[in-house]
Amino acid sequence: MTHTLHREGDVKSLANDYVILITPAIGINDKGSGVKLRKALQILLDAGLANIGDVEHGSLLSGLDPQALAAHLTDGKRIRASIADKGKLKTILEAFKKEELGLSITVSGLIDNILRISKAVGLKPHTINMSLGVWGNLKRLPAKEVLEVTTMCGHHMISSALVADMMARIKAGTLSPDKATETIGKLCVCGIFNPHRCKDLLQQVI
Repeated sequence: MTHTLHREGDVKSLANDYVILITPAIGINDKGSGVKLRKALQILLDAGLANIGDVEHGSLLSGLDPQALAAHLTDGKRIRASIADKGKLKTILEAFKKEELGLSITVSGLIDNILRISKAVGLKPHTINMSLGVWGNLKRLPAKEVLEVTTMCGHHMISSALVADMMARIKAGTLSPDKATETIGKLCVCGIFNPHRCKDLLQQVI
């Protein structure tokens, strides 16, 4: 899940930006995992998620119906979702612990907050991966405010040129942050893009 580790931004901006990946291990516990994945999906929906997606069917921002997604969660599939609230993340992890689904649960976000929440619900992380940042000629990177948006799509399906154009149009008063978020976010089909944070970031350019 290292593609979720490189989200740019300060601590305040990232404080309510978390990604969850739920997956069975192929050849180990994938048989019968469809039922467990659908249960996990319901836990996410009940708690309230910011976005969820599937590379074959798109994300909430591109019109994905969560119930249609449930029908596609057969054995061996995986769930990717973004959460925009620390309290909701805690509720979700509490529910996963109670259900003991036996699936791998990976959470990305500010490590201090994740460790604090994990401890509060009685969970201990198995493994921790951390981003070492960006190396090389940093002058070739897009502007910081653009990177804060594009790095929410770990597969880089969101063009920096598009985000820069959206920001320019917002500054000019010809586009709303809501509409820009919808246009930008639907390009991230796997569902880890956080539209709530995107809207907050775009409002700051006004």
